[in-house]
Amino acid sequence: MLSNAMWRAQVALHGQGNNAMLPALLVGASSIMVVYKHFTDEQHGDPIKHFLSLIVIQMLPLVFLQMKILSCPDPIGMLSRFGTKVLLMHACFLALRICAWPLMEINNGFFNIFALVLACVGLHWGFQFRCTSILSHLDIGCLLLLAFAGALGTELLDFHRPASLFECTIFTASSYIEILAFVPGVWMVHKSLKKNDDELIAEPKNAQAQAFFFFAFLVPFYIMEDVMSALRVGGQEPLAAIGHIVHFLVLLDFSCFLLSHIYNPDKVQGSFLRWLPDQLWV
Repeated sequence: MLSNAMWRAQVALHGQGNNAMLPALLVGASSIMVVYKHFTDEQHGDPIKHFLSLIVIQMLPLVFLQMKILSCPDPIGMLSRFGTKVLLMHACFLALRICAWPLMEINNGFFNIFALVLACVGLHWGFQFRCTSILSHLDIGCLLLLAFAGALGTELLDFHRPASLFECTIFTASSYIEILAFVPGVWMVHKSLKKNDDELIAEPKNAQAQAFFFFAFLVPFYIMEDVMSALRVGGQEPLAAIGHIVHFLVLLDFSCFLLSHIYNPDKVQGSFLRWLPDQLWV
């Protein structure tokens, strides 16, 4: 069974104590690449060094979640609480990419449309998100404003922009929103650990369906975002390709880590796929 295989892989990589040695090593490897580029940088403002630095920053929330989420009394319930916000963050920067497509193409425009549809499907059928509940996610709006403000400030300080201020701000804001995409999860896990309030929230009936929709979007999206990008740039910029692959490995490790506990054979009877016909469209 796939659930048993994921559990055995989880134990092999992290042990019974669920240590975070592997993701920490991956983050450390990326940090070493940043230091290497810093000391071997012959041009001012090397974009590869900037990219690798952002990769390290983007991996930190995933490592934090992996280290802390099982300290919560209800880790499955935690996914139900932060999954909507994480998918909303991804939907926002994908929508920004699509809106900016007439001016500039950020990654592949058709893939952005496909990924946005996947995110919306996950929000609607996985987490029962409706537009009428948007007021309960005002914290997402604050993160979006922070990303746009940071992007504008970054571009105002860059006197060697390759394009107009507007276009560069859109591109940078899209990158910053993606970097902040998992911050809502970090905040909610930290708040739950501090207040210990997730004991009061019952595990949702469709928790496994939520996990399915969440990772059915997340893993394919980052296969295209990281793996395909690494293959595309590997010949010209090998360090950038390695950065993409390392980021994907951290994301994949996080996905397998959480799924292996949600589909732990000690907690869930039957195979990983047995629930799909009955619960998929709950």
